Amino acid sequence: MQVSLLRREQNGKCPHCGTRTVMGQPYCGRCGSLLVFCASCGHTNLGDSKFCHFCGRSLLAKKIESQNESVPSSTPHTSIEGMRTCPSCKKVIGARETFCSYCGVKVTVVHGEPQASLDPRTMKVTLTMIDKVTEAKNHPEYNVIDQLTTLISDVALGKDQPRDAQELSFPDQLRVLSLVFEYARDKVVYKGETFGEHVRWPWETVTTGGDCDCKVVLLASMLASLAFRRMRFLILPAGTYFDSKERKEKKIQGHVLLEVELSDKESSGKERQVLVRLDPSCQDCEVDEISDSMVIFLPNFYRIPIIP
Repeated sequence: MQVSLLRREQNGKCPHCGTRTVMGQPYCGRCGSLLVFCASCGHTNLGDSKFCHFCGRSLLAKKIESQNESVPSSTPHTSIEGMRTCPSCKKVIGARETFCSYCGVKVTVVHGEPQASLDPRTMKVTLTMIDKVTEAKNHPEYNVIDQLTTLISDVALGKDQPRDAQELSFPDQLRVLSLVFEYARDKVVYKGETFGEHVRWPWETVTTGGDCDCKVVLLASMLASLAFRRMRFLILPAGTYFDSKERKEKKIQGHVLLEVELSDKESSGKERQVLVRLDPSCQDCEVDEISDSMVIFLPNFYRIPIIP
């Protein structure tokens, strides 16, 4: 028994990024990869694996079991992560990050804290948003999104360049992302409706406009069309929060941002990840800028991966 538990402890890491996982965890809390656990040895495997890469046993039965569960497959569970402020550069990072994404300093992670959770209403909105992005390709109307992203990519890079962000250099990734963001920010009508009242499909938002969550769904869908794969929603649930600048409490209707991870290969050949945050509902915000009214509340946001 002790040997079995020790083996599971040693192999409880995401095969994609190496982040520690917990038995039964559906998604990696850092990179968002879909996970499946071997019923024989407990080893963590990527969701598309047919056999355990540790013991070689079939994972098919485990996948069928997971598909038959009543909990929606997109439920984040342990993928939900709170936010905190880096003690060095004072920028807001994920609560479980061991190194700051901005300044690179090692950050102490306190283990044993309660798992971050969202209230039922915000969870429902979050799952709806994820579904609107991940299921969009199954609808015939999705060609509207593909046509838009193809046009924007042609403008940004020319017709002969790849449409897959993974094949682009960092400057080209940033150029395409910036133009897609500007489209969602400037060309789509903003409707200041209640957060989560009705999350539209991305093509509906193009034609009718939308509030912050609808515009972020559109932005994420367009970037997914161009193979930007590592994206996360940053969710601020509706509630009352303390504004440390004005020294008073404020009632917030809820807000959502999009966080995108870009790859930059340095001259040494080493690859580094660059986090970019986007707020398409803020007309004055550029790429990696957040409205002044929201910056103060960043530590209250939750980070949730979007699974493609």
